[in-house]
This record gives sequence, C-alpha cells and structure tokens, in this order.
Amino acid sequence: MASMSTWGKEGGPVRSVPDAGGRGYPALDGLRGLAAIIVVYYHVTGVATGFRGGIFGHGYLAVDLFFALSGFVLFHAYEERFRQGLSVGAFLWLRLIRLYPLYAIGLSIGLAANGLILLIDPTQGITGGHLLSSIATGLVLLPSLPPTGDLFPLNGPCWTLMLELMANILMAILWRRISVRTMVVLCATLAVILTVYVTAHGDVAAGDKWSNLLFGLVRCALSFSIGILVRLLSGGRTPGTAPGNVMLGLLCLALAALLICSPPAQYAGPYDLAFILVASPLFILLGSRIAPTGSTARLCSLSGGTSYALYVTHCPMIGVVLLWSYTTGTLVYRDHLLLFASGYTLVFAALAYALDRLYDVPVRRWLGRQRGSMAPNAIPVPRPVPDHGRAA
Repeated sequence: MASMSTWGKEGGPVRSVPDAGGRGYPALDGLRGLAAIIVVYYHVTGVATGFRGGIFGHGYLAVDLFFALSGFVLFHAYEERFRQGLSVGAFLWLRLIRLYPLYAIGLSIGLAANGLILLIDPTQGITGGHLLSSIATGLVLLPSLPPTGDLFPLNGPCWTLMLELMANILMAILWRRISVRTMVVLCATLAVILTVYVTAHGDVAAGDKWSNLLFGLVRCALSFSIGILVRLLSGGRTPGTAPGNVMLGLLCLALAALLICSPPAQYAGPYDLAFILVASPLFILLGSRIAPTGSTARLCSLSGGTSYALYVTHCPMIGVVLLWSYTTGTLVYRDHLLLFASGYTLVFAALAYALDRLYDVPVRRWLGRQRGSMAPNAIPVPRPVPDHGRAA
C-alpha cells in the first residue's frame, strides 16, 4: 500500500483577489473551482490506481493553472499597491492571512488522519517520530526534514502553498523589474528547463518530493510568470464586463476535457507542455474578459469561494478510507470508484463551504483588524452581491 504522503501528489488553488476597486474575475473563479473539483477526483482515483494514468490521469495539470491564475490576479491586485508603498513585510502578512487559517485546518486533518492510520495499522503510513517532526516543520509551512521522501507527508498538496508563497515574495521584492521583455525572457528560459525535465521523465508531475523539488520550483516559477505576462500583455485592462455565460460554459468544457483526458504515454510530455504554455494562458486571457451573470455568476462565486478550502482539506482522509477499505474487506472504493469519488467530493465540498463561511472568513477578518487600517485595503472578504457573486 502506498505511503500516506503519496496521496497528495498535486493541487493548490488560491482564490482571485479583487483589484483596488473591488472588481474581481468571476469567470476565473469558476474555472478555478472546476479545476479544484477535478483535483479531488484525480487524487481519489489516483490513490486507488497508483497514479497509473487512466481517467483524470492529467488532473495534475490543474496545479499549473492555479499557479498561473495566482500570478495573474495577484499582480493585477497588488502592482498599484506596491507603487503606493505597500512593503514586502506587509504583503507577506496579507498572504499569510489568506493562506494560513485553512492551511492549519488541513494540517490538523492530516495529523488526525495519520494518527488513525497508526492506530489501525502501524506498518502503514509514517512513523511516530516522522509524524512529530512533520508537525514541527508543518506549523511554519516548511517541508518535512530530509531524508524523508515527501515534502509534506501530513497533507501532500501543501508543497504548492510553500512554492506559491515563495513566488509571492519574489514578486513583491522584484515588482519594479517586471516588464514584458523581462517576463518573456524568464518564461522562455524556464520553459527550456522544464522541457529538458519532461524529455527525461515523461511528464511535468513534479514538486511534491525532495527528489524533484527543483523542477517543482521551475514549474511554479514558469506558470506564475506566465500569469504575470498575460496580465502585462492585456494592457492593464480592468476585469471584463461582457456577459459570457455561454463562453464560460465552453471554457469549462474545454478545461475539463484537457484535465480529464489522458493521451498515450509517449505524448504525455508534449501534452503537458502544450497545456502549460498555450492552453493555460488562453484560459486566463479569455476568462478575464467575460463576466458571467445570474445563476452562473453565483455558481462561480460559490465554486471559487470554496476551491481553496476544498483543496487544502480533501487529501489526508483519502488514506484513512482506503486503509479502512482494505482492512475490513469493504471494497466499494475499488469496485465503484467513480461513484465513491463523486460522494467523497460532495462531502468535502460541503465541508469546504462550511469552513469558508464559518471559519476562514471570520478568522481572516479578525487577523486583518490586528493590522488596523491595512486590512480593508488588501484583505478580500466575501460580501453579498445579488447578481454577480464575489471574487475573493
């Protein structure tokens, strides 16, 4: 049976941030929410099959879209604030307020899940000593100490949060040097490096282990930079207002098809590179120009609002369910995999919604007040918008 830490192979959405005028990107939130759901299916089905391809076999590409979305919306939201004097330290505090409360919940679920696994079968999962050391490093959003193979054995997808935060800090430090020319050169260089990796390893599924952390860094840096470049090439436009329910529906269908489909193994590498370098920026560019209306806007608000909570909480309990299934002989997991994956996703989507509304938003508001007047200007919090949802 696979170790607990392999159950968090990919993931990581971070919700869009409104610009200074409070305008967000509801269509991008909808795409993010869809990608987060596919990540859950990818993990649930992948654990059962050993991540050996099949349906949802390229769901790991969602994380590259998440990184690109983050680069786009954060540069859009914070460039002007940096010009107005927002310091790197203040920006880092704001990002920690956004990321850490739900990260702490995910870490707690991971601790409980690994504890249950030790009680059910001590030969599975991680050792008690490894568990304690992973708690110590995880509390400060740092990876588990080597020579452990996995960066975040308590909640595998959290490697993306660590790299996300690193990219955020570099953006805050170097924002004055960001230009179209600089980003084109950077993206081209990183694309060459990633292509070399793909040629040797077959795909871009890297970053969750110490052995492939370097290429996880490249992967994050490339997609995050692509997001910034798309923002620069858009000419500094404000979020689009053109009604686009049909267009958004087509984008969602295209995204789902690309993440669910699995090409033959010999084409996996080129497929991954094409998604990162072509499809992902196109999704962001097109999604940023449309504004869904009515119930579609509300659905985008709901899915985007819960996507981060869903991502950061869903993974650890997969291992508990799988181990219980094997030890009791209850093989519904194996025999009805898609049905089980759907039920599992619904349960954790409901949990994510509750955590977002009842825990994350109040905690972030409270933390924001600790920094006084800085909070209203930079901490996105949900507010009712009858027809257009929210982008937070």
